Amino acid sequence: MKGSKRGNTKVQPGQIILLNGTSSAGKSTLAKQLQEILPQPYLHTGIDHFLAATPWSRLFVYSDSTSQTEAEGWFLPFQDGALVSAPRLGLVAYQWLDGMYASFATLAARGVNLIVDDVIYDPQVLRSAVTHLADLPVLFVGLHCPVAEAMRREHERGDRAPGGAAIFHELVHRHGCYDLEIDTAQASPTECSEQIRLALTQRHPQTALRHLRQRF
Repeated sequence: MKGSKRGNTKVQPGQIILLNGTSSAGKSTLAKQLQEILPQPYLHTGIDHFLAATPWSRLFVYSDSTSQTEAEGWFLPFQDGALVSAPRLGLVAYQWLDGMYASFATLAARGVNLIVDDVIYDPQVLRSAVTHLADLPVLFVGLHCPVAEAMRREHERGDRAPGGAAIFHELVHRHGCYDLEIDTAQASPTECSEQIRLALTQRHPQTALRHLRQRF
């Protein structure tokens, strides 16, 4: 994507680091570490920031009933207090998530560097990310974490219902295409962030989203 113009000065697009992994894979911790070590300032945003601003009582439906399987926004099937399958997205959820990625593209086009963390388990949401970001400089990073370790972290953090770490574990990587892949159980946040810093410094190829666009 060509840089935008501010007055008579051409603005180069900002760099995007897109972190994708299951719940409790270490995305937010890594994002904060990256903000500390990268030479340029980066705005940290992503799915948790976005969902925190949504009207949960109107768009999120929690149910252990088999009679309802969808919602206008997000339908979350629960049993005994645990998520038992991936949330199903309704029309509004898809519209809002598409808008979320469009907003990331707009920020980057204005020269803002972004660290975006997400749990991209739905193919249509991945398509939105690809559609809006593929022409921008994006390092697409897959964060892997053994399911047992992710579940342990999920239990210890205690700030969300159980189940997500295991449910999203396989779904988030089914597309199988990244610029860089990191195992967050084998490396510390400092070591993981250093891998990403080196990838940016050494101009590691950033082609994953363009390859995915060709698939779509």
